[in-house]
Amino acid sequence: MTSLFDVGGDNLDLGFVNIREGRFAAEQRLQRALEEMWSVYAPYADLDFRQGFARDPDARFWEMYLGCALIGAGKSLLPSADRLREGGQPDICVLDGGRRIWIEAIAPDRGVAGPDYVQGPQPMNEGGGFEPAPLRQAQLRLTSALWTKSQAIERYLAEGVIHQEDVRIVAIGGGRFGLHIPENGLPLILSAVFPIGAEFVRIDRATGQTVAQGFESSLTIERRTGAIPRTAFLDECFSPVSGVIWSRLGIGNMVRAERPLTFVHNPMARVPMRASWGVWDKEFVTQEREGEWEARDVIADAADAS
Repeated sequence: MTSLFDVGGDNLDLGFVNIREGRFAAEQRLQRALEEMWSVYAPYADLDFRQGFARDPDARFWEMYLGCALIGAGKSLLPSADRLREGGQPDICVLDGGRRIWIEAIAPDRGVAGPDYVQGPQPMNEGGGFEPAPLRQAQLRLTSALWTKSQAIERYLAEGVIHQEDVRIVAIGGGRFGLHIPENGLPLILSAVFPIGAEFVRIDRATGQTVAQGFESSLTIERRTGAIPRTAFLDECFSPVSGVIWSRLGIGNMVRAERPLTFVHNPMARVPMRASWGVWDKEFVTQEREGEWEARDVIADAADAS
């Protein structure tokens, strides 16, 4: 098998080059970890995967990590030898009994410079100070990625590449900006596809006791060129998408305990994804109850019940 890093040519990503050269111990460890992943995923990767990895390692890493996670969970992937040689296909196809689960992966960038750019903290010696985490900006990147890939899924359906009975999933990796997006509670993806706004705590001034806490309702995400809806999974427009995978995993941090794989089911999906599939770290199922929508982490519920 050819090494993942045995790639030359022009326009190579600087991070790829640094890991390939391995001048420091951290880069050497990353190279070994990535080569090990490649040894597992290579039979399922497109023929141009290594060339793509050399020029956009973040995007290709996310696809490869997902493939390895699925294989590690005992799932069967469609080998590249059995995939279409011409035209487009989603990145990963899982053979799940008598059905196929297609996964279209994307690792969005930070956006265009400006108020909607996912900006990291500025160093103190360069005039930086305390700043709010760029949650709004990151939510915009997630909604944009979901829209882009939902359109791709629509195209695959129209072309017959994906059959109407197949499950289709969008996988969004936040590795390019995951360091700047804390997720101690609610996964960011939930507030990008459901109308979940800022978290609040209400305290009784007289007693100091907490009397209410939760999340504000917010139907839109503000942006420079006008607000956009944050109701994708309550909208028939996104019904071709069965659900979305989300994680902040990236080449610099592959620890799932810190950056879990989260799956969010689309309650409006034409073809639902089976719950409790045995791959994800967090899994949210949303149901309508008395005119309201309730999202539950079924994995956490099962753990509490055991």
